Parts: sequence; C-alpha cells; structure tokens
Amino acid sequence: MELAEYYVDLHVHVGRNGRGQPVKITASRNLTFAAIIKECLERKGIDLVGIIDCACTGVLQDLKKLVDRGELLELPEGGLRHKDRVTVIAGAEVEAVEEEGGVSHHLCYFPYLRNLSEFSRVMRRYITNMELSSQRCGLPARELMAVVEATGGVMVPAHAFTPHKSVYGNAGRRLEQLFAGRQGDLVALELGLSADSELADHLSELRDFTFLSNSDAHSLEKIAREYNVMRLGAPNFRELMLAFKREAGRRVVANYGMDPRLGRYHRSWCVDCDRPVSGQAPQLGCPACGASGNDARHFVRGVLDRVCDIGDGPSHSPSHRPPYRYQVPLHFVAGLGRSALDRLIAYFGSEMAVLHKARKEELIGLVGYPLASQILLARQGLLRLEAGGGGHYGRVAGAEEAIEQLALF
Repeated sequence: MELAEYYVDLHVHVGRNGRGQPVKITASRNLTFAAIIKECLERKGIDLVGIIDCACTGVLQDLKKLVDRGELLELPEGGLRHKDRVTVIAGAEVEAVEEEGGVSHHLCYFPYLRNLSEFSRVMRRYITNMELSSQRCGLPARELMAVVEATGGVMVPAHAFTPHKSVYGNAGRRLEQLFAGRQGDLVALELGLSADSELADHLSELRDFTFLSNSDAHSLEKIAREYNVMRLGAPNFRELMLAFKREAGRRVVANYGMDPRLGRYHRSWCVDCDRPVSGQAPQLGCPACGASGNDARHFVRGVLDRVCDIGDGPSHSPSHRPPYRYQVPLHFVAGLGRSALDRLIAYFGSEMAVLHKARKEELIGLVGYPLASQILLARQGLLRLEAGGGGHYGRVAGAEEAIEQLALF
C-alpha cells in the first residue's frame, strides 16, 4: 500500500449537541459536530479529526443519526468518513482520580460506534452526568484504561504536563504511580499546550512513546492550533493505531505546535502576586511572598518548572522522535482579520495550505507585505515571544517588529 501524509488533530471538543444542549461547558456554543466537520473540510484542511465528546449521550445520538442518514460512513478499518475527505475518530475525554487525590484527563479512542456505545453504557456506572464532557469517573487511571481496552478502545494521557488535571502536572511524578506496571501498554502521549518534545524527553520513561500534538480546541478557530503530520496508508482508525505504534512504515512525521512559551502554563505563576515567576527553572514557590507550589490556590506550577523538577536527566530524544516544529497559528497573527484570512483560504484552499505551501510573493499579493511577513515568520516559528503562565497566553511580536525580523532571512 502506498503511504501518504495526512494532517491530524485528535483533540477537539463539542460545545453543544444537536438539541442545543451544552456538552463541554467551557467550549463555544458554535462548536457543534456539524460545524467541526465543516471547519476541517472547508477551512483547516484537516484529514483526521478526533472528536472526544462522542460518548456523551446527546453527541452519541447525533452520531448515530448522521450514520443512518448516510452523512457519515463507518469504515471497515474503523473511523467515520465524511464526503470521502474527512475522517472522524470518535472518542471521549474522561477524568480519572487516584486514591491520593491526583487528577488526570485521558483521551479514549474507539474504532466503531458499537465500541463507543458500549463504553458509554459502562461509564454510566461511574459518571453522574453522561451529557457533559470530561467528567470525573471516580476510577483511577489504571482501571479506566482497563475499561477502555475491554470495550475495544485505546487510551492516551491528555495534555500530560499541564498543572491542574494531567498525569505529570497533577497526579504523579512517574507513570508507574498511576498504572502500576501497565504503563508499557500505553503507546502514545499527548504533550499539550506549553510543552514540546524537547521538554518531555527529560523523562527517560517516555523514550518509547509516540508524542501527539493536538489542539484541545474549545472553539472553531483553535482547531489545528496544534496538529500532527502522519504517514499512513489511508485515513482510518487501523492506520492511526499503526502510526501510534510506529509499525509498517506508519508514523508521526512531524509535530506542529506553538512554542511552549506561548502556552498558558509555561512558567509558574503566583496567584497571590498575580505575576509569573522568572529565573532559572525549576521555580516551585514564589520568592516574593513565599506561596508554595503545593497549593494551586496560591501558586500554579508551570510546565517548564515541573519538568525540570521531575526530569531524570538532560533531554535526549530517541531516533524515532520526529521534529517538533514551532508554528504560530494564523489566528494569533497580529492584524490578520477574518476577511484577510478568508481571502487566503479561498485562494490556497485551507489554512494548512497557507501554512505549508504558500509562497512569499503570493502572500504579499493577497494581504500586503506587513501581514505576509507575519505569516512567514509564524510559519517558521521565528516571531519573538513573551512567555505565558497561570492561564495567560504568551504574546507574539507586533507587525513592525515582524517586518524587521523578516529582513533577517
């Protein structure tokens, strides 16, 4: 089978189901199943999208209706195909809780609706409200993984380093603490905003893992804020699993995401002082007021500081690790409004084409030199940045500074 490269974002939320009821409380009400497919198809250029609220009762009903109407085709190899152009990988995000109180989120992917339906049925024993996304199930991570596997799915730790609800940010210092010897059965891990491969590879236990860079989109605009380029035989669930395991030539070719400094939790943040903590990492408390990193109400540990605290050596990436390419999403580009973005998408076909294929001369002709310079620098991750933290995004350079930087290449 001939292999090709596909754009993949495996963490997109649903804001409202087909009846207008909330699913992901913090997500945009415009983030419906139909709108996600349309955005991937007509604007983003995403080939495989993981929609991770599909086990919620209302969304599962929506899915079944779309299949019955023929708008989604269930593939023999797993996954749901729309117009032979976008494949949906149906999944769920579930919150696990450890005996000691640590909390972590996990992405659970399923090949067929029957698997997803069975998982949804089983989880009703553990989740009070199955209409809502990312609910706490009361099971520790290792038991949640057993349920996912028993119903035919695959589990991936979500945004693994973010401070509030993740395996390393909140639940433990090593996967052994959560999975009790079964961590080797995990094949992939989602890095999350504020982290990248270089940071994650400070932990030697992750050397065999495939890293995923997904958007965790809570609005249409943020779909493909981070994404993966994967080499697959076809866009379906079976091929995706081969890529996770790096088998038969299938693999992640590149991870694309924002520089970790742009993330909301890159550096530690003192809530009491309302400012980031600077200086050599790790910073595990506030030098100004003494707030402790052990109390998230007063001090939020940043990803950089957490990794430097729990890492067991210098970063060392294994030979199978693909490059992590820093790329500022188009909606972060200063001065690039909706009308200019629409012109670019109409001309090039998708945001992926703008980011990967558009030539400098074409961009200048469509949106002018200042915006073209911003886009080219965003594409190459060369915009100057100010680090984020404590839930606040980092910032990028303005248009005038970008023009000066453009002269450097």
